[in-house]
Amino acid sequence: MDATQALSTMAWPLAACLVLTGIHVHLGIHVLARKVIFVDLALAQIAALGAVWAVLAGWDLHEDPWVVRGFSLLFTTIGAAVFAGTRMRHERVPHEAIIGVTYAVALAATLLASARLPHGTEEMRELLAGSILWVESGTVLVSAALYLAVGAAHFAFRSRLALISEDADAARAAGLSVRAWDFFFYFSFGLVVTSSVAIAGVLLVFSYLVIPAVIAALFCRGVGARLVVGWAVGAAVSVVGLVLSYQHDLPSGPSVVVSFGAVLALAGIVHHVRGAAKPGPAALKSVGSVAAIALLLVGSASLRKDEHAGLRDQLKSPHASIRRAALEAAAADPVLWPVALEVAGALLADEEPELRARAVELVCRNGAADQLAAVRSLLTDPDDLVREAALQCVRRLHDEGAVESLLAAAAVESDEFLAVEMAEGLCEFGRVEGLALLMDSMDTAGLAMARRDAWEHLHAHTDLEEPFDASDAADSPANDAALAVYRAWLERHRAQLVWDGPSGHFRVPAEAGR
Repeated sequence: MDATQALSTMAWPLAACLVLTGIHVHLGIHVLARKVIFVDLALAQIAALGAVWAVLAGWDLHEDPWVVRGFSLLFTTIGAAVFAGTRMRHERVPHEAIIGVTYAVALAATLLASARLPHGTEEMRELLAGSILWVESGTVLVSAALYLAVGAAHFAFRSRLALISEDADAARAAGLSVRAWDFFFYFSFGLVVTSSVAIAGVLLVFSYLVIPAVIAALFCRGVGARLVVGWAVGAAVSVVGLVLSYQHDLPSGPSVVVSFGAVLALAGIVHHVRGAAKPGPAALKSVGSVAAIALLLVGSASLRKDEHAGLRDQLKSPHASIRRAALEAAAADPVLWPVALEVAGALLADEEPELRARAVELVCRNGAADQLAAVRSLLTDPDDLVREAALQCVRRLHDEGAVESLLAAAAVESDEFLAVEMAEGLCEFGRVEGLALLMDSMDTAGLAMARRDAWEHLHAHTDLEEPFDASDAADSPANDAALAVYRAWLERHRAQLVWDGPSGHFRVPAEAGR
């Protein structure tokens, strides 16, 4: 692994993880004291529901991040009010049960709402697993400032918050309004979660909140000591998870979550051995248990041959439901990928659009060059999800052989957003035709968001000075003026334009002038 390249790629994701560690360990200590372990998961899911609601209202998850966060914050504020209002002095129903029901309802509502989105499955996956690998410096810095403000507020009121978290009855006896301070806690919690979910997704946020705090609680009693241990664990696991992600080309968020799980298991074993009356035998039992699990995993691997044969038959089944289940099983288990790739050619031509799209993702994930010709043919597939999967595959694998197929597909693409993405793909392959197609989309696309996407891609891939203030380029009269400038620039320099891969720009050589 090139250390310089790794550091460059993972610098901001690591910074984001460290920022998340700082605030979530503190909040996690309060959550453990209150015995509301799943409140973060519930608020995170409510924030995700707010994000999906924003997308349904017409905003874009990536292009309008602050509007989407505003919706998420509104939803989490409502959730904070519900959690503060449902904490009773004499509970007949545990508060955790109410929080769990809220989480289940929020998750179900998110699934229902995302079913109405064109790419609901992908967006749901992003909300759950996050996309911390692509986090930008500005997002990290703004989130750090927000977390610092929340942390300062909690520090200012630390005595009251600690008393309410640890002994609500004593807080009432001291004259504190438990419900009001509960709302303050949950609202500030919601501010953090709204930002955190946008960066890291629901699962990673929950892990940062609970696991470092649990490990710290196993070994420390004082709040200060728990903070130090929790921060150290969170920082160390963040580094390990991101390194594993980089080395093995794995999703960053899930890699960190699994690393947290492994460290928690190890901490549990250490705690058990330390507390045992006879540490030696306890250690031997723990080692024996781990060895037994390892043997079980190794033994199950010996059954793979028969499992492979069964999977191969299922992937060739005449029943679409069986083929779909088999492909999903193969996609979730890297050991089974080679078997699925054996029949990838047939899957890429399957009558079910979902199976064709999944097969493309499998080919892309494995970099199966021998299947790329079949993937190129799917750039004009009747189903838009299949066309999008094929486009993402040839772009990710930078399949130079796909350029002519991509040119032909872009010329007949009916989905305006896909037409813009195909044009950008051509730009990434260094084809000037991509610029012309982006200009055409700016001029003719019926959807304002598609015109804006075309404008942003065009501006990102050229070194022409911006001809006007393009803050509302998609709909303003200045749009026509911009197009005229860009078309004239392209006509004048088309033959001289050079693609600069590292910068992602078409440039005019200095000797050719502007």
